[in-house]
Amino acid sequence: MVMNRDGLAENLRFRIHHTMLPVSNLDRAVEFYTRLLGMTVKHRTVSEARKRAVALVGYSESFSGPFLELTQDLSESAPKEVSPANIHVGIDAGDLRAMCANLEQAGVTFIRPLTAVTQLGSGELRAWIADPDGNQLELAERHST
Repeated sequence: MVMNRDGLAENLRFRIHHTMLPVSNLDRAVEFYTRLLGMTVKHRTVSEARKRAVALVGYSESFSGPFLELTQDLSESAPKEVSPANIHVGIDAGDLRAMCANLEQAGVTFIRPLTAVTQLGSGELRAWIADPDGNQLELAERHST
């Protein structure tokens, strides 16, 4: 690894591999992300030793990600509900109006309704929803100017 004078790594490649989201019910979370958001399950496992169930879901055709790691605590002390952290996951859509119509029909809670973003004339659309555990998802339809 080579560091330049600004402290930045040069000649290295980085990318996001996954984001872990805690869930209280893995089956319900997988159904939400696959049926309503069009992701596919890449891997699913239960670890009795760690008392965890994990599902990897995403849009990539390969296992290399990026994807969401949905993790359910299976221990006896596991909370019945998961308190979402102050984070969000951004998902881009080709037709956000159609996606939002489908989500509304499915009864998904919108934190912020579909709105046009007018900053710098971008013409982008945005909406915010919550998954069944309250994790926030920013949905966007981006247009280059």
